[in-house]
Amino acid sequence: MTRRSTSQEQPRPTRSSLTRRAFLNQAVATGALTAGGSLLAACSTSPTFGAPSTTLGSTDPNTTPIEPTGRLVPGRVDGRILVVIDLQGGNDGLSTAIPADDPIYYDLRPNLAHDDADVLAVNDRLALNPNLARLDARGVTVVEGVGPAADGDLSHFAMTERWERGDATGAANQRTGFLGRLTDALDDGGVLVGASMAGPTPHFVNTAASTLALSGMDALWFLEENDWTDADAYRDLVSSFSPITGYSDEVARMSGMVPAAFDTLIDLADRLGGGDDEEVDWDDPMLESGGDLGRQLYLASDLLAADVGTRVVYASHGDFDTHEGHMYRHDDLMGQLDVAVDGFLRRIDDAGMADQVLVATISEFGRRVAENERGLDHGSASSMLVAGPTAERIIGEASPLDELDEDGNLATTVGFDRYLASLAEEWLGVEAASVLPDEPAPLGLITS
Repeated sequence: MTRRSTSQEQPRPTRSSLTRRAFLNQAVATGALTAGGSLLAACSTSPTFGAPSTTLGSTDPNTTPIEPTGRLVPGRVDGRILVVIDLQGGNDGLSTAIPADDPIYYDLRPNLAHDDADVLAVNDRLALNPNLARLDARGVTVVEGVGPAADGDLSHFAMTERWERGDATGAANQRTGFLGRLTDALDDGGVLVGASMAGPTPHFVNTAASTLALSGMDALWFLEENDWTDADAYRDLVSSFSPITGYSDEVARMSGMVPAAFDTLIDLADRLGGGDDEEVDWDDPMLESGGDLGRQLYLASDLLAADVGTRVVYASHGDFDTHEGHMYRHDDLMGQLDVAVDGFLRRIDDAGMADQVLVATISEFGRRVAENERGLDHGSASSMLVAGPTAERIIGEASPLDELDEDGNLATTVGFDRYLASLAEEWLGVEAASVLPDEPAPLGLITS
Protein backbone atom coordinates (compact mmCIF):
# COMPACT_ATOMS: atom_id res chain seq x y z
CA MET A 1 0.00 0.00 0.00
CA THR A 2 1.44 3.41 -1.03
CA ARG A 3 0.84 6.11 1.53
CA ARG A 4 -1.03 9.09 -0.01
CA SER A 5 -1.42 12.50 1.57
CA THR A 6 -5.02 13.36 2.44
CA SER A 7 -6.45 16.37 4.18
CA GLN A 8 -8.12 14.16 6.75
CA GLU A 9 -5.16 12.13 7.91
CA GLN A 10 -3.16 13.02 11.00
CA PRO A 11 0.60 13.63 10.97
CA ARG A 12 2.70 10.59 11.59
CA PRO A 13 4.20 10.54 15.10
CA THR A 14 7.80 11.55 15.52
CA ARG A 15 10.15 9.46 17.64
CA SER A 16 10.14 12.07 20.40
CA SER A 17 6.33 11.99 20.69
CA LEU A 18 5.97 8.23 20.35
CA THR A 19 3.96 6.80 23.24
CA ARG A 20 4.31 3.34 24.73
CA ARG A 21 1.01 2.42 23.12
CA ALA A 22 2.07 3.59 19.66
CA PHE A 23 5.53 2.07 20.10
CA LEU A 24 4.09 -1.40 20.75
CA ASN A 25 1.52 -1.25 18.00
CA GLN A 26 3.93 0.05 15.37
CA ALA A 27 6.23 -2.88 16.15
CA VAL A 28 3.33 -5.34 16.00
CA ALA A 29 2.15 -3.89 12.70
CA THR A 30 5.53 -4.56 11.11
CA GLY A 31 5.82 -8.08 12.39
CA ALA A 32 5.37 -11.50 10.89
CA LEU A 33 2.94 -13.87 12.59
CA THR A 34 3.08 -17.63 12.25
CA ALA A 35 -0.05 -19.54 13.10
CA GLY A 36 -0.39 -23.20 12.30
CA GLY A 37 2.15 -23.04 9.52
CA SER A 38 1.43 -19.72 7.80
CA LEU A 39 3.74 -16.75 7.60
CA LEU A 40 2.38 -13.25 7.13
CA ALA A 41 4.74 -10.33 6.85
CA ALA A 42 4.40 -6.59 6.54
CA CYS A 43 7.23 -4.19 5.79
CA SER A 44 7.50 -0.73 7.27
CA THR A 45 6.35 1.39 4.33
CA SER A 46 4.57 -0.93 1.94
CA PRO A 47 2.65 -3.93 3.32
CA THR A 48 3.13 -7.15 1.43
CA PHE A 49 1.23 -10.35 2.03
CA GLY A 50 3.08 -13.65 2.02
CA ALA A 51 1.40 -16.89 1.04
CA PRO A 52 1.29 -19.64 3.65
CA SER A 53 4.77 -21.02 3.98
CA THR A 54 5.47 -24.71 3.48
CA THR A 55 8.67 -24.42 5.50
CA LEU A 56 7.98 -22.13 8.45
CA GLY A 57 5.77 -23.93 10.91
CA SER A 58 5.22 -26.95 8.70
CA THR A 59 5.93 -30.59 9.31
CA ASP A 60 7.97 -32.79 7.04
CA PRO A 61 7.28 -36.51 6.52
CA ASN A 62 11.00 -37.21 6.65
CA THR A 63 11.46 -35.57 10.02
CA THR A 64 12.27 -37.96 12.84
CA PRO A 65 9.78 -37.26 15.65
CA ILE A 66 11.01 -36.51 19.15
CA GLU A 67 9.10 -38.53 21.71
CA PRO A 68 8.83 -38.07 25.48
CA THR A 69 10.53 -40.75 27.54
CA GLY A 70 8.11 -40.65 30.43
CA ARG A 71 10.83 -39.41 32.77
CA LEU A 72 9.17 -37.54 35.61
CA VAL A 73 9.57 -33.76 35.45
CA PRO A 74 7.76 -31.15 37.54
CA GLY A 75 5.49 -30.24 34.62
CA ARG A 76 5.11 -26.92 32.86
CA VAL A 77 5.80 -24.09 35.25
CA ASP A 78 3.08 -21.50 34.81
CA GLY A 79 4.20 -17.93 34.25
CA ARG A 80 7.89 -18.60 33.65
CA ILE A 81 9.42 -16.89 30.64
CA LEU A 82 12.62 -17.71 28.77
CA VAL A 83 14.50 -14.93 26.95
CA VAL A 84 17.22 -16.17 24.59
CA ILE A 85 19.85 -13.73 23.29
CA ASP A 86 21.74 -14.97 20.24
CA LEU A 87 25.30 -13.58 20.15
CA GLN A 88 25.57 -13.90 16.40
CA GLY A 89 28.83 -14.52 14.61
CA GLY A 90 30.55 -16.66 17.22
CA ASN A 91 31.20 -15.06 20.61
CA ASP A 92 34.64 -15.56 22.14
CA GLY A 93 34.13 -17.24 25.51
CA LEU A 94 37.66 -16.42 26.69
CA SER A 95 36.98 -12.69 26.29
CA THR A 96 33.62 -13.02 28.05
CA ALA A 97 34.57 -15.26 30.99
CA ILE A 98 38.32 -14.81 31.33
CA PRO A 99 40.74 -17.41 32.78
CA ALA A 100 42.65 -14.65 34.52
CA ASP A 101 45.02 -16.94 36.44
CA ASP A 102 46.10 -19.09 33.48
CA PRO A 103 49.48 -18.12 31.95
CA ILE A 104 48.61 -19.99 28.72
CA TYR A 105 45.85 -17.44 28.09
CA TYR A 106 48.34 -14.58 28.19
CA ASP A 107 50.95 -16.52 26.17
CA LEU A 108 48.53 -17.25 23.33
CA ARG A 109 47.00 -13.77 23.34
CA PRO A 110 49.83 -11.27 23.77
CA ASN A 111 47.73 -8.47 22.20
CA LEU A 112 44.17 -9.53 23.04
CA ALA A 113 44.33 -10.73 26.65
CA HIS A 114 42.59 -8.53 29.21
CA ASP A 115 44.81 -7.23 31.99
CA ASP A 116 44.07 -9.13 35.18
CA ALA A 117 43.88 -5.79 37.01
CA ASP A 118 40.89 -4.71 34.92
CA VAL A 119 38.68 -7.81 34.90
CA LEU A 120 35.78 -8.55 37.27
CA ALA A 121 36.76 -11.51 39.43
CA VAL A 122 34.11 -14.20 39.94
CA ASN A 123 36.50 -16.43 41.90
CA ASP A 124 40.27 -16.95 42.05
CA ARG A 125 40.24 -18.61 38.62
CA LEU A 126 37.60 -16.89 36.48
CA ALA A 127 36.68 -13.28 35.78
CA LEU A 128 34.15 -11.44 33.67
CA ASN A 129 34.89 -8.99 30.88
CA PRO A 130 35.40 -5.52 32.44
CA ASN A 131 32.44 -4.20 30.42
CA LEU A 132 29.98 -6.54 32.17
CA ALA A 133 29.91 -4.67 35.48
CA ARG A 134 26.11 -4.45 35.71
CA LEU A 135 25.63 -8.15 35.07
CA ASP A 136 28.43 -8.97 37.47
CA ALA A 137 26.62 -6.99 40.15
CA ARG A 138 23.50 -9.02 39.39
CA GLY A 139 25.46 -12.24 39.90
CA VAL A 140 25.17 -13.50 36.32
CA THR A 141 26.02 -17.19 35.90
CA VAL A 142 28.75 -18.44 33.56
CA VAL A 143 28.20 -21.82 31.88
CA GLU A 144 31.64 -22.99 30.72
CA GLY A 145 32.75 -25.37 27.98
CA VAL A 146 29.51 -25.26 25.94
CA GLY A 147 29.79 -26.53 22.39
CA PRO A 148 28.81 -29.24 19.90
CA ALA A 149 28.58 -32.74 21.39
CA ALA A 150 30.63 -34.26 18.56
CA ASP A 151 32.23 -33.34 15.24
CA GLY A 152 31.97 -29.60 15.50
CA ASP A 153 31.98 -27.50 12.36
CA LEU A 154 33.70 -24.15 11.85
CA SER A 155 30.96 -22.93 9.49
CA HIS A 156 28.60 -20.23 10.72
CA PHE A 157 25.78 -21.74 8.67
CA ALA A 158 26.22 -25.31 9.86
CA MET A 159 26.60 -24.47 13.54
CA THR A 160 23.82 -21.87 13.54
CA GLU A 161 21.53 -24.51 12.07
CA ARG A 162 22.48 -26.98 14.81
CA TRP A 163 21.62 -24.46 17.53
CA GLU A 164 18.39 -23.52 15.77
CA ARG A 165 17.31 -27.16 15.70
CA GLY A 166 18.74 -28.08 19.09
CA ASP A 167 20.92 -30.69 17.42
CA ALA A 168 24.32 -30.84 19.14
CA THR A 169 25.61 -33.78 17.05
CA GLY A 170 24.36 -32.70 13.63
CA ALA A 171 22.89 -36.18 13.13
CA ALA A 172 19.20 -35.58 13.89
CA ASN A 173 16.76 -34.92 11.08
CA GLN A 174 14.73 -32.15 12.65
CA ARG A 175 13.05 -29.49 10.55
CA THR A 176 11.45 -27.55 13.40
CA GLY A 177 13.36 -25.25 15.72
CA PHE A 178 14.10 -25.90 19.37
CA LEU A 179 12.34 -22.70 20.44
CA GLY A 180 9.47 -23.57 18.13
CA ARG A 181 9.08 -26.97 19.78
CA LEU A 182 9.15 -25.25 23.17
CA THR A 183 6.30 -22.95 22.12
CA ASP A 184 4.27 -25.95 20.96
CA ALA A 185 4.87 -27.70 24.29
CA LEU A 186 3.88 -24.56 26.21
CA ASP A 187 0.90 -23.63 24.03
CA ASP A 188 -2.24 -23.18 26.09
CA GLY A 189 -4.24 -21.42 23.40
CA GLY A 190 -3.01 -17.97 24.32
CA VAL A 191 -2.72 -15.10 21.87
CA LEU A 192 1.07 -15.23 21.59
CA VAL A 193 3.34 -17.98 22.91
CA GLY A 194 6.65 -16.99 21.31
CA ALA A 195 8.05 -13.70 20.03
CA SER A 196 11.19 -12.84 18.09
CA MET A 197 12.45 -9.29 18.57
CA ALA A 198 14.88 -9.76 15.66
CA GLY A 199 12.54 -10.55 12.77
CA PRO A 200 11.64 -13.98 11.38
CA THR A 201 13.98 -16.74 12.55
CA PRO A 202 14.25 -20.52 12.03
CA HIS A 203 14.51 -20.85 15.82
CA PHE A 204 10.71 -20.52 15.94
CA VAL A 205 9.79 -22.95 13.16
CA ASN A 206 6.98 -24.91 14.78
CA THR A 207 3.74 -26.75 14.10
CA ALA A 208 0.99 -25.21 16.19
CA ALA A 209 1.61 -22.33 18.61
CA SER A 210 1.25 -18.70 17.51
CA THR A 211 4.54 -16.83 17.35
CA LEU A 212 5.29 -13.30 16.26
CA ALA A 213 8.39 -11.90 14.55
CA LEU A 214 8.77 -8.18 15.24
CA SER A 215 10.78 -6.08 12.82
CA GLY A 216 11.78 -3.28 15.12
CA MET A 217 10.86 0.09 16.57
CA ASP A 218 10.88 2.25 13.45
CA ALA A 219 7.55 1.33 11.88
CA LEU A 220 5.34 3.98 10.28
CA TRP A 221 1.86 2.70 10.83
CA PHE A 222 -0.35 0.79 13.28
CA LEU A 223 -2.79 -2.07 13.16
CA GLU A 224 -4.99 -0.71 15.93
CA GLU A 225 -7.89 1.62 15.23
CA ASN A 226 -6.68 5.21 15.01
CA ASP A 227 -7.07 8.47 13.11
CA TRP A 228 -4.54 7.71 10.38
CA THR A 229 -6.60 7.10 7.23
CA ASP A 230 -4.26 4.67 5.50
CA ALA A 231 -3.75 2.64 8.67
CA ASP A 232 -7.52 2.27 9.10
CA ALA A 233 -7.84 1.28 5.45
CA TYR A 234 -5.14 -1.37 5.87
CA ARG A 235 -6.81 -2.76 8.98
CA ASP A 236 -10.17 -2.93 7.17
CA LEU A 237 -8.53 -4.66 4.21
CA VAL A 238 -6.86 -7.44 6.17
CA SER A 239 -9.98 -7.88 8.30
CA SER A 240 -11.97 -8.60 5.15
CA PHE A 241 -9.82 -11.53 4.03
CA SER A 242 -11.65 -14.84 3.83
CA PRO A 243 -10.73 -18.41 2.86
CA ILE A 244 -10.76 -19.34 -0.83
CA THR A 245 -13.65 -21.68 -1.62
CA GLY A 246 -14.59 -23.76 -4.64
CA TYR A 247 -11.30 -25.64 -4.82
CA SER A 248 -9.81 -28.44 -2.75
CA ASP A 249 -10.12 -28.74 1.02
CA GLU A 250 -6.37 -28.15 1.23
CA VAL A 251 -6.67 -24.81 -0.60
CA ALA A 252 -9.49 -23.79 1.74
CA ARG A 253 -7.48 -24.82 4.78
CA MET A 254 -4.29 -23.09 3.72
CA SER A 255 -6.00 -19.90 2.57
CA GLY A 256 -7.94 -19.83 5.83
CA MET A 257 -4.68 -19.40 7.70
CA VAL A 258 -4.30 -15.88 6.24
CA PRO A 259 -7.40 -14.28 7.81
CA ALA A 260 -6.90 -16.29 11.01
CA ALA A 261 -3.36 -15.01 11.39
CA PHE A 262 -4.32 -11.39 10.69
CA ASP A 263 -7.25 -11.65 13.11
CA THR A 264 -4.72 -12.73 15.75
CA LEU A 265 -2.42 -9.81 14.90
CA ILE A 266 -5.25 -7.29 15.14
CA ASP A 267 -6.43 -8.77 18.42
CA LEU A 268 -2.91 -8.56 19.79
CA ALA A 269 -2.54 -4.95 18.62
CA ASP A 270 -5.78 -4.02 20.38
CA ARG A 271 -4.69 -5.72 23.60
CA LEU A 272 -1.30 -4.05 23.60
CA GLY A 273 -2.93 -0.72 22.80
CA GLY A 274 -4.89 -0.80 26.03
CA GLY A 275 -1.85 0.01 28.13
CA ASP A 276 -0.46 3.16 29.69
CA ASP A 277 0.24 6.04 27.28
CA GLU A 278 3.48 7.05 28.96
CA GLU A 279 6.20 8.25 26.64
CA VAL A 280 8.93 5.90 25.53
CA ASP A 281 11.96 6.96 27.58
CA TRP A 282 14.56 7.55 24.90
CA ASP A 283 17.01 8.65 27.60
CA ASP A 284 16.92 5.19 29.17
CA PRO A 285 20.51 3.83 29.11
CA MET A 286 19.36 0.64 27.37
CA LEU A 287 18.10 2.76 24.45
CA GLU A 288 20.97 5.24 24.54
CA SER A 289 23.85 2.78 24.97
CA GLY A 290 22.42 -0.71 24.44
CA GLY A 291 22.52 -0.66 20.65
CA ASP A 292 19.92 -2.60 18.70
CA LEU A 293 19.75 -5.20 21.48
CA GLY A 294 18.64 -2.48 23.90
CA ARG A 295 15.80 -1.55 21.56
CA GLN A 296 14.80 -5.20 21.14
CA LEU A 297 14.73 -5.83 24.89
CA TYR A 298 12.92 -2.57 25.63
CA LEU A 299 10.15 -3.73 23.32
CA ALA A 300 10.28 -7.22 24.84
CA SER A 301 9.79 -5.83 28.35
CA ASP A 302 6.69 -3.93 27.24
CA LEU A 303 5.38 -7.00 25.45
CA LEU A 304 5.81 -9.15 28.56
CA ALA A 305 4.23 -6.49 30.76
CA ALA A 306 1.19 -6.50 28.44
CA ASP A 307 0.54 -10.09 29.61
CA VAL A 308 -0.52 -11.70 26.33
CA GLY A 309 0.75 -15.16 27.30
CA THR A 310 4.27 -14.95 25.86
CA ARG A 311 6.55 -17.66 27.24
CA VAL A 312 9.58 -17.63 24.92
CA VAL A 313 11.37 -14.53 23.55
CA TYR A 314 14.26 -14.42 21.06
CA ALA A 315 16.62 -11.48 20.52
CA SER A 316 19.90 -11.17 18.65
CA HIS A 317 23.09 -9.21 19.21
CA GLY A 318 26.29 -8.86 17.26
CA ASP A 319 28.31 -9.25 14.88
CA PHE A 320 30.75 -11.25 17.02
CA ASP A 321 32.72 -12.53 14.01
CA THR A 322 35.84 -10.71 15.17
CA HIS A 323 38.56 -11.84 12.75
CA GLU A 324 39.90 -8.27 12.98
CA GLY A 325 39.74 -5.57 15.62
CA HIS A 326 38.66 -8.07 18.21
CA MET A 327 39.48 -6.16 21.40
CA TYR A 328 37.62 -2.97 20.52
CA ARG A 329 34.68 -4.68 18.82
CA HIS A 330 34.15 -7.34 21.46
CA ASP A 331 34.45 -4.95 24.39
CA ASP A 332 31.94 -2.62 22.74
CA LEU A 333 29.48 -5.48 22.17
CA MET A 334 29.93 -6.67 25.77
CA GLY A 335 29.13 -3.15 26.99
CA GLN A 336 25.96 -3.06 24.92
CA LEU A 337 24.97 -6.51 26.20
CA ASP A 338 25.57 -5.37 29.77
CA VAL A 339 23.46 -2.22 29.63
CA ALA A 340 20.71 -3.82 27.52
CA VAL A 341 20.19 -6.89 29.71
CA ASP A 342 20.51 -4.91 32.94
CA GLY A 343 17.96 -2.38 31.68
CA PHE A 344 15.61 -5.16 30.60
CA LEU A 345 15.83 -6.86 33.99
CA ARG A 346 15.27 -3.52 35.73
CA ARG A 347 12.07 -3.00 33.74
CA ILE A 348 11.05 -6.59 34.45
CA ASP A 349 11.70 -5.97 38.16
CA ASP A 350 9.56 -2.81 38.01
CA ALA A 351 6.75 -4.85 36.43
CA GLY A 352 6.84 -7.27 39.36
CA MET A 353 8.09 -10.17 37.22
CA ALA A 354 11.58 -10.63 38.63
CA ASP A 355 11.04 -14.28 39.56
CA GLN A 356 9.41 -15.18 36.26
CA VAL A 357 12.12 -14.35 33.71
CA LEU A 358 15.35 -16.13 32.82
CA VAL A 359 17.78 -14.60 30.29
CA ALA A 360 20.23 -16.95 28.54
CA THR A 361 22.78 -16.33 25.78
CA ILE A 362 23.59 -18.65 22.88
CA SER A 363 26.19 -18.41 20.11
CA GLU A 364 27.03 -20.74 17.24
CA PHE A 365 30.62 -21.26 18.41
CA GLY A 366 33.51 -19.60 20.22
CA ARG A 367 36.79 -18.29 18.80
CA ARG A 368 40.20 -19.90 18.42
CA VAL A 369 42.39 -19.63 21.50
CA ALA A 370 45.51 -18.25 19.79
CA GLU A 371 45.12 -14.78 18.36
CA ASN A 372 45.48 -13.93 14.69
CA GLU A 373 47.38 -10.68 15.20
CA ARG A 374 44.46 -8.39 16.16
CA GLY A 375 41.65 -10.89 15.63
CA LEU A 376 40.44 -14.41 16.35
CA ASP A 377 39.41 -17.12 13.93
CA HIS A 378 36.46 -19.48 14.28
CA GLY A 379 36.61 -21.81 17.26
CA SER A 380 34.45 -24.36 19.02
CA ALA A 381 33.41 -24.35 22.70
CA SER A 382 32.49 -21.11 24.42
CA SER A 383 30.93 -19.75 27.62
CA MET A 384 27.26 -18.79 27.95
CA LEU A 385 25.75 -16.28 30.36
CA VAL A 386 22.51 -16.80 32.28
CA ALA A 387 20.74 -14.17 34.39
CA GLY A 388 18.03 -15.31 36.77
CA PRO A 389 17.49 -17.75 39.65
CA THR A 390 20.41 -20.03 38.90
CA ALA A 391 22.07 -22.52 41.25
CA GLU A 392 25.68 -21.31 41.05
CA ARG A 393 27.73 -18.49 39.55
CA ILE A 394 29.79 -21.01 37.56
CA ILE A 395 28.27 -24.11 35.94
CA GLY A 396 29.85 -26.69 33.66
CA GLU A 397 33.53 -27.44 33.29
CA ALA A 398 36.25 -25.20 31.93
CA SER A 399 37.90 -26.34 28.71
CA PRO A 400 41.62 -26.79 29.53
CA LEU A 401 43.86 -24.43 27.60
CA ASP A 402 46.60 -27.07 27.49
CA GLU A 403 44.31 -29.65 25.85
CA LEU A 404 43.21 -27.94 22.64
CA ASP A 405 41.91 -29.90 19.67
CA GLU A 406 43.89 -30.37 16.46
CA ASP A 407 42.70 -26.97 15.18
CA GLY A 408 43.82 -25.17 18.32
CA ASN A 409 40.27 -24.81 19.65
CA LEU A 410 38.74 -25.40 23.06
CA ALA A 411 37.27 -28.86 23.51
CA THR A 412 33.59 -29.16 24.41
CA THR A 413 33.03 -30.22 28.02
CA VAL A 414 29.25 -29.54 27.98
CA GLY A 415 27.24 -30.45 24.89
CA PHE A 416 25.02 -27.50 24.09
CA ASP A 417 21.98 -29.79 24.09
CA ARG A 418 22.52 -30.24 27.85
CA TYR A 419 22.50 -26.45 28.21
CA LEU A 420 19.26 -26.24 26.22
CA ALA A 421 17.89 -29.14 28.25
CA SER A 422 18.31 -27.11 31.42
CA LEU A 423 16.46 -24.16 29.91
CA ALA A 424 13.60 -26.41 28.82
CA GLU A 425 13.26 -28.86 31.70
CA GLU A 426 14.65 -27.10 34.75
CA TRP A 427 13.27 -23.66 33.97
CA LEU A 428 10.09 -24.20 31.92
CA GLY A 429 9.21 -27.70 33.12
CA VAL A 430 9.17 -29.13 29.58
CA GLU A 431 10.76 -32.58 29.44
CA ALA A 432 14.04 -32.15 27.58
CA ALA A 433 13.64 -35.44 25.71
CA SER A 434 10.34 -34.22 24.24
CA VAL A 435 11.96 -31.21 22.54
CA LEU A 436 15.58 -32.34 22.01
CA PRO A 437 17.14 -35.43 20.40
CA ASP A 438 19.18 -37.97 22.37
CA GLU A 439 17.66 -37.41 25.84
CA PRO A 440 20.25 -34.85 27.05
CA ALA A 441 20.67 -34.59 30.81
CA PRO A 442 20.16 -31.08 32.30
CA LEU A 443 23.07 -29.40 34.08
CA GLY A 444 21.56 -28.48 37.41
CA LEU A 445 21.49 -24.85 36.26
CA ILE A 446 18.30 -23.72 37.98
CA THR A 447 17.74 -23.57 41.73
CA SER A 448 14.14 -24.85 41.65
